[in-house]
Amino acid sequence: MTDLNSMSPSARSAAMRGGMDGWGQVGGLPGQIRYHGPVDAKSRRHCGCGCRRRATHRGMANGVCLTMGCDLSMRRWVKEANHG
Repeated sequence: MTDLNSMSPSARSAAMRGGMDGWGQVGGLPGQIRYHGPVDAKSRRHCGCGCRRRATHRGMANGVCLTMGCDLSMRRWVKEANHG
């Protein structure tokens, strides 16, 4: 069982809203809550949205990283899935 106290606030919120079934094993299924968080400063990957900036955030669902991008693209990615 994953310790809720060791999670980031956004991960904890997603876990409490979506449940802990398969946490950290399977991500991206319908009904799972998406959230985003920062990436280590050493990351050199570039965002795929076209802004040509560094990917500073990762998009996650159920404790699994699914994508990376700039802050704005990750906020849009989360909003698109969670709000329809």
